[in-house]
Amino acid sequence: MSSTTISPDSIAVTAQQAASNPPSSALAGSAAQATSEATPPPEVQVETSLREPIRAVAEQADSHRAESLQSIAKVSDDIEEAIDTLNDALAKAPTKAMISHDDELNRYIVRIADERSGEVIREIPSEAVLKFARNLREIKGLLFDKAL
Repeated sequence: MSSTTISPDSIAVTAQQAASNPPSSALAGSAAQATSEATPPPEVQVETSLREPIRAVAEQADSHRAESLQSIAKVSDDIEEAIDTLNDALAKAPTKAMISHDDELNRYIVRIADERSGEVIREIPSEAVLKFARNLREIKGLLFDKAL
C-alpha cells in the first residue's frame, strides 16, 4: 500500500481552476501540482481593509458633532437674546421677579411684584392652582390605595 503526503502549502486551488475544472479533475490537478515542483502554485491575495469604513464613520461623526455644536450655539444665542429682552422689559417697569420653592408640592413659584409697593402683580402658578394641588395631595390617600 502506498501513501502520498501532501502539505497544505503545496495545495492551492484558485477560484478559476475550480470553475474551469470539474471537482474530480480539480483534485487530480491538485495532486499533480503537489508532485511536480516545476510550477509554483498560484497565490490568491485577498485584501480587506477596515480603515476606509472606519474613516467614513469617523468623518460622519465629526460632521454630526459640528452640526450639533452649531445647533447648541444657536440655541444659546437665542436664550441670551430672550434673557436680554426680558431684562429690558423688566427694566422699563418698576417690577421685580421673585422665585421660591414650595417644599410641600416640590414646585417652583414665580412672583412678579411692584418694586415700590411690594404688591404681587402676577404669580405663576396661581394661588388657586397651588391650593388645588395641596388639597389633591391630601385626598390622594383616600382615592388610591398605593402610590404609583
